[in-house]
Amino acid sequence: METAAKLLEEAMRLPEDEREELAAKLLDSLEPPPGISIDDEDEIEKRAGEARSGAPGIAWDEIKRDLLK
Repeated sequence: METAAKLLEEAMRLPEDEREELAAKLLDSLEPPPGISIDDEDEIEKRAGEARSGAPGIAWDEIKRDLLK
């Protein structure tokens, strides 16, 4: 765990765009959790790309209100 802490400390010194790229590569290296299908992964990647490009999202208050209907 000491190595991971050192790597994290170094990674946090990187510029934001490089940290984002590193985080994406680390996440891509992991197996998806059970229950997530390929279709889900495609949708997640599509939404992540939209968020990265600055597309407006949906406010949490609006989502929460819709869920509680």
